[in-house]
Amino acid sequence: MRSDTRHVHQPADEADDFESLAPPVHHASTVVFDSIEAFERRHERIYDGYSYGLYGTPTTRALERQIAALEGAPRALVTPSGQSAIALACLACAAEGDRILMPESMYGPARLMAEGLLRPLGIAITSYDPMLGGAIAPLIDERTRLVWVESPGSATFEVQDVPAIVGVAHAAGALVAADNTWATPILFNPLARGADLSVQSLSKYASGHSDLIMGSVAVRDETLFRRLKDVSRLLGLGVGADDAFLCARGLKTLPLRLRHSERGALRIVDRLLMQPSVRRILHPARPEHPGHSVWKRDFNGSAGVFSVVLRPVERAALDRAFKGLRLFKIGASWGGAHSLIAPSDPRKSRTDLAWLPDGQLIRFSIGLEDIDDLIADLERFFAELAPAADRIAIGAAGVAG
Repeated sequence: MRSDTRHVHQPADEADDFESLAPPVHHASTVVFDSIEAFERRHERIYDGYSYGLYGTPTTRALERQIAALEGAPRALVTPSGQSAIALACLACAAEGDRILMPESMYGPARLMAEGLLRPLGIAITSYDPMLGGAIAPLIDERTRLVWVESPGSATFEVQDVPAIVGVAHAAGALVAADNTWATPILFNPLARGADLSVQSLSKYASGHSDLIMGSVAVRDETLFRRLKDVSRLLGLGVGADDAFLCARGLKTLPLRLRHSERGALRIVDRLLMQPSVRRILHPARPEHPGHSVWKRDFNGSAGVFSVVLRPVERAALDRAFKGLRLFKIGASWGGAHSLIAPSDPRKSRTDLAWLPDGQLIRFSIGLEDIDDLIADLERFFAELAPAADRIAIGAAGVAG
């Protein structure tokens, strides 16, 4: 064997007695076979074996088995992002002439995907008030194939009555898909509550370090899993081995991270209740929050992501307050080690927010820092806002008088 050939062909692996707590990382595009017959029958291995790196490697399959176990499902599939997981679920469950229902509180990019991708394909999209519960029944017709729930909802965190929605959807022959990214299976298990698909953005709490993009879909039904896998293959959706390894590693510490974030968020909420600049706190654990009673009934706790509505302030004052933060970083996404803060305006795309008071909505994600340090950072933030809010309040009172 000449030098060029030796550079390409590695020596055979030795059967060393080696065992590690960390799963091996398998990089592969091409998968090789030991016979023509095996190669010609490679498509039979799409669901459980290995035929091509895009469709799965031992590393991605190990992550899928772990997610399935956590979801209480026999099957799970990983995708390149949470958004792709939502799109995949829609495309696998509905076709031209069918209808999909989405709550108005659902992840904004998912609703944009529905309007920009699904509707042009002939799939009707109907938005509904997330607080309808079983009263959603009149919206589910014979064309409805899929009903989405996201509980709590994005930005405003309404808690939906998932079992009630599942009951009326199944009675009408529709499937139910749940975006369970906020709660993870630790706090809420959609499949145990009757949902047919449980979707997560693994980019957030599951991976936990803001360094990868990935999603997952877990299902109980083998036929539905195979449909998801087929559509995923046709769309060319694949996940790299390194990201799969990082996500699997993140899952090991998820319970500890989630508990820390919950404790920190609840302590911070208690402090924010004393802030004059805060008009309302949007957190499922608050008794006045939409769906609080359902949260107490169905959930095992709360996550570290919540929002507040501020008293009206000048934009310049808001900018100064954000720039003065030392620990909270301004950024999208959430669920990582670093605490995040981000402004949001759900009123732009929703029609069901008459209950939400006027004022800037701010979303917080509580990370893994010391909670007292985070509280001190927020004290600086609100110290900058208070005079500006007072000026506007005095001005409004003068106009009224």
